Amino acid sequence: MPSPEQRVDDWLARSRAALRHTRLGAEAGEVGRVEQIGDGIAQVSGLPSVRLNELLRFADGSFGFALTLEAERIGVVLLDTASSIEAGSRVHGTGEVLQVPVGPGLLGRVVDSLGRPLDRDEPVAAQQWLPIERPAPAIIDRDSVSEPVETGVLIVDALFAVGRGQRELIIGDRATGKTSLAIDAIVNQKHSELICVYVAVGQRASAVQQVIEAVREHGAAQRCVFVVALASDSPGMQWAAPFAGFSIAEYFRDRGQHALIVIDDLSKHAATHRELALLTHEAPGREAYPGDIFYLHARLLERAAKLSPALGGGSLTALPIAQTEAGNLSAYIPTNLISITDGQIVLDSHLAAANQQPAVDVGLSVSRVGGKAQARILREVAGRVRLEYAQFLELELFTRFGGLSDSRVKAQLLRGERTRAVFAQPRFAALRRVDQVALLAALAAGLFDPYPLSMLKALRARLPVWLDTRIPALVARVQASGQPLDAEAHSALLDAVRALCTELGGAPA
Repeated sequence: MPSPEQRVDDWLARSRAALRHTRLGAEAGEVGRVEQIGDGIAQVSGLPSVRLNELLRFADGSFGFALTLEAERIGVVLLDTASSIEAGSRVHGTGEVLQVPVGPGLLGRVVDSLGRPLDRDEPVAAQQWLPIERPAPAIIDRDSVSEPVETGVLIVDALFAVGRGQRELIIGDRATGKTSLAIDAIVNQKHSELICVYVAVGQRASAVQQVIEAVREHGAAQRCVFVVALASDSPGMQWAAPFAGFSIAEYFRDRGQHALIVIDDLSKHAATHRELALLTHEAPGREAYPGDIFYLHARLLERAAKLSPALGGGSLTALPIAQTEAGNLSAYIPTNLISITDGQIVLDSHLAAANQQPAVDVGLSVSRVGGKAQARILREVAGRVRLEYAQFLELELFTRFGGLSDSRVKAQLLRGERTRAVFAQPRFAALRRVDQVALLAALAAGLFDPYPLSMLKALRARLPVWLDTRIPALVARVQASGQPLDAEAHSALLDAVRALCTELGGAPA
């Protein structure tokens, strides 16, 4: 019976064999020529032995990769700006696919889609090189998703829990807080062992700089890798960035570690793929996207997985981001990504405009793993919160047309307003598991009902230190085990929250 280490080595060998080229280099004497060049695409003739996605070297030393293979021409995507390439320039095949450096040496670094450093002149210390296109783990090599990725965002951890190995889409209109939600999840991993990879596709340099500075200030940047392909970079670099990020993260997953990757965002990646497809004369389909756009993102996101214990038990969790127009979830790219992923967190522009952050639409959001990856104690106290909160939002909209005197409806509106105030959470103010349990348990017990909404903001800020001081043993127990509390412990937790309410808001009305 082979050992777990041998099985891991065998699986890695199979993965590499599936991608290895049968020829070790360019065929002797094969030389291609550039027939046409422009907009980051070179049409090349010759080179009959070139394979799909093979790396090609031009006469000036720049590189590109073969995106389309036709009978007479090869569509080559340039990876860098090559002003000296012109019609008639010589092109050689390399026999290699596009690869990226991987390993612990990338932690804390900012690199481009080829693994070249962008933060400082010091070269990246690569443990090895991996192809950016790698096969997803087979079904037999996967395990069920059962461990949580705690984001520190109450509304996500309580209602739409994300598990290690899951693919949870973050989707919404522009300026609704999509990137902020993902960065909060990365920042919260400073308390865990997860390795984080942030991939920027087609973003502004200033926006990417803000993300990197936020992680360095509030999170553990020394356990993060930033893969950056700016809007000013070539389409080829933007196209390759998500695949390179996955290969970097897979290095850690394949060695029994846990990784989290954020792709910001796949809408821009899809637009880049459409641009390259149109320039290489690939027939457009729905909404002018080529027909293979679904396969492109499917083979990318399928690489996120929880591996079986025999292969080390590592996991790769994906949080892809997508942008909608006017909240249209039925557009081509959103429907593609929703069908590929294991759930979606939908951010609503109306909630964002009303300054409700995070602006999560609880009616449209879903996690298809959810409670299976949620700590039992959190699942128990969350209970019917999602359903009751969604009912409150509908009821609140209905009551705007006229007052309702029914006492039951008034009580439901009162509780819903407190729920919304509890779910409102500023950036970089992550809540621990025990803080989330305390807030939800107190909400369900009606402790907040007699107090004004303004008190809840101060309560949330003071709660962690208050609990550590009042009930340190119970805090340690909840953080370590995650098992449901007995009646005595539950009562002690509520008593601690009640005492804080009294100190901040006085005696209940």
